[in-house]
Order: sequence, then structure tokens, then C-alpha cells
Amino acid sequence: MQQLWTSRSFAFSFPVEQIGVLLSRLRGTAHRIAAAVRGVPPATLTARRSGAWSIQEHVGHLHDLEALHLRRLDELARGAATLSPADMQNRATWDARHNEQPFAAVFESFVVGRDQLVRRLAALDAKALAVAALHPRLQQPMRAVDVAFFTAEHDDHHVAKLEQLVRTAAVAPPRGAVVSHWDELQVDRPMASLERRRVVGAEAMISHVTLHKGCVVPVHAHGNEQFSCVLSGRVKFTLADGERVLGAGEVLQLPSQTPHGAEALETAIVLDVFAPPSATTGIDESQSRVTA
Repeated sequence: MQQLWTSRSFAFSFPVEQIGVLLSRLRGTAHRIAAAVRGVPPATLTARRSGAWSIQEHVGHLHDLEALHLRRLDELARGAATLSPADMQNRATWDARHNEQPFAAVFESFVVGRDQLVRRLAALDAKALAVAALHPRLQQPMRAVDVAFFTAEHDDHHVAKLEQLVRTAAVAPPRGAVVSHWDELQVDRPMASLERRRVVGAEAMISHVTLHKGCVVPVHAHGNEQFSCVLSGRVKFTLADGERVLGAGEVLQLPSQTPHGAEALETAIVLDVFAPPSATTGIDESQSRVTA
């Protein structure tokens, strides 16, 4: 089990002369990834578990973040007071569709981007490495040398995750058909007047949701495509083009990142289908939004 990245704290107190070790770590990430995935079949590289990123998406995410690291170095160079925040919803990675590309292409993009970052850091002298600005989420000064350290730690976090995925795939038994009964599944209540039971698969997830009369789900969006099938009751959906009331037998299709909200005009049961699956949905995220 790994500590959540957003729960970590950092002490940026080491000397700038540590840059040599940090550059070595940054260069070594590609070699660690290559060693971890050697011999792993493409289907395993792109497989998601419970909606979490695949091995390939973890590699793509490291590449996606290089633009932020370089932007922060630009901001430090021009004397900015505060650094750019990260997108804690990781839209760039969810939207990139890394799983639809050959692994070699995703990996090569990371290698090229990492070479650019290392060259940029290696060109800085001691004075430039010590220039600092406020990191908006950590609320502490971050120097250029700290950007290198932060990136190396972030690399370790995701390489450890993809290594675990490789190990799990190697020992996971083949899964056959599974029968579940809604009444026997665990109930969770992500918000008031809403009860939810879920079955999570490798490529899709289905949620049996009870919305008690008056329950209001705030407008939100998520990367999953969603189908909301109203089984009973009436639900008023708030959409970009207005409001729509759906009753039993009607289905609302919501493409990825489509804003939507809902209000139960009477107690209703809705079957929500999500693809891909995810550990949380927009309901959960809207209740515990992380500030970048």
C-alpha cells in the first residue's frame, strides 16, 4: 500500500549541490520503467483495475507532468512569486488516451520530454537553482533544485505503482463469471439522501442508486462516459442545455466530461453505468475536492 501523493509533505532544505544526484535519479526513471515492463504483453500494459490507471497510463502521466515542471522553471527564472498549480484531477492524463497508443510511442514521448527537463536543470548554476517561489498546494517556497527533487519523488511514486501492477498481473488468476445480488452488496452513502451499491469490472462499472425525494446531486463532470437508466420514480436532470425530467424506462446518455446534476422529484431508483470504471465518481469528487 502506498501513501497518497497529496498527503505527503516535503522539506526543501538540502543544499543546491544535491542537483547531481537528483539529475541521476531523473535520468534513471526511463531505465526503471523499461526494466519493469520488459516482456509484459500489451494487453496487460493497458489493463485498468477498478478504474485506476493502467501501467501505460502511469508512464503517460509522467510525461504529461513534464510540461508543468518546465513551466515552473520558467516562472522561477522570471521571478514569479507563486508557481503554477497542478491539475489535481489530472485531466491531461485522462484525456490523452494513452492506452490507445502503442506503448513504445508513450514511452518515447516520456524519454524525449525527460531529456528536455534534465538538460534545462543541468544548465542552471547555483544561484539559479536557489531561486524560489511559493508552491500553491504545499504553501511553502520551492526552489529550482526542489523542482528536480519533487519530480524525482513523483517518478518514484508512479514507478512503484506500475511495478506493483506488473507483479499483480503476473499472479492474478483468470476471472470467470460472477453473480451478485444488489441486496447483498455493500451500501455507501456519498451524500445525504443517496444510497449506492456498485459492481466494478475491468472496463465498466454499474451503480444501483436510490435517490430519496428531495435529494439534490450538484452539477459535476467526470472522465467516465455515463448512462443513467431510471428504473422508478422521476428525476430532474440539470444539463448544459436546460433541465429534463426522466421517468421509469428512460435513459440519459452522458459523454465524458459532460456537466450534469440531478434532483429526485420523488424517491427514484437509477441504474448508472460508467465506462471506464473508477474508484470515485463526480459525486465523491465534488464532496472532497482537492485544491491544487
